[in-house]
Amino acid sequence: MIYDRREHVRLLNQDIVGEHDAILHYLTHAWTVAYQFGPQIEQIAKDEMRHLKWLAHTVVALQGVPDLSIPPVIARAFLDEALESDIKAEMVAIARYREHITIIADRRVQDLLQRIVVDEEDHLHLFHGFRDSQHGEPWGVGNPTESVEDTASRLQLLVSMEYQQVIGYLFSSFIGIHRRSVGMGDEDYAVDEMKHLGWIGQQMANLGQTPLFGDSISAHEESEMAQYLNVRKWARECQHQLLPMLDRIIQHERYQMQNKAADGWTVGTP
Repeated sequence: MIYDRREHVRLLNQDIVGEHDAILHYLTHAWTVAYQFGPQIEQIAKDEMRHLKWLAHTVVALQGVPDLSIPPVIARAFLDEALESDIKAEMVAIARYREHITIIADRRVQDLLQRIVVDEEDHLHLFHGFRDSQHGEPWGVGNPTESVEDTASRLQLLVSMEYQQVIGYLFSSFIGIHRRSVGMGDEDYAVDEMKHLGWIGQQMANLGQTPLFGDSISAHEESEMAQYLNVRKWARECQHQLLPMLDRIIQHERYQMQNKAADGWTVGTP
């Protein structure tokens, strides 16, 4: 691959236009024919808003101008029609991002696009669920001998780690120097960790348990990633309905680790 700043800006602006189009269509569907899934679809639209923000920052970092032209919205009269169009939009977006990853030469931009693909794949899964009226498996699927208390204790460890990450990233964001950057910053990381916290906390609530945000994890010597991988290994055997959530969080965390490891990288570095 050859580094071509202008071509990268052009491709990223295609992605911005795609995200903008998705935001408007998803919000319109959430407020009209797909209102029964309104809160969930609004959350998907918020994810797309964050993607647009990251892409726009990246275009500016590449000395380009983000394309924020407003795409037209096609009205949908029926729920199935709206959801089918949303599914198609996610499939097109995933294919476009994967193509751009193979063309763009900047590793950090590639990593950012792959991070966005993780969300888009989850959105596709959710829209399929809305269409098929299937929202996951009930608790109890897996190892019937696995106790609620054991499951909750494993999730509580993740809650504690995530909340410490939220506070740490927010603190870094408050005192850090704001600068032009590619992709996500500390405040974005804090939002991600808060989303993880919400997903895990909801699973604990489903078990009738109350998350403890101040629970100490200092005694645990393993890294955050190691803890997630351990819980995933356990879930694969005992609570496999947790795997989609854990896999998405793990991919988010891997992007954060890669992005932090690349500190000092500048736009245009091969």
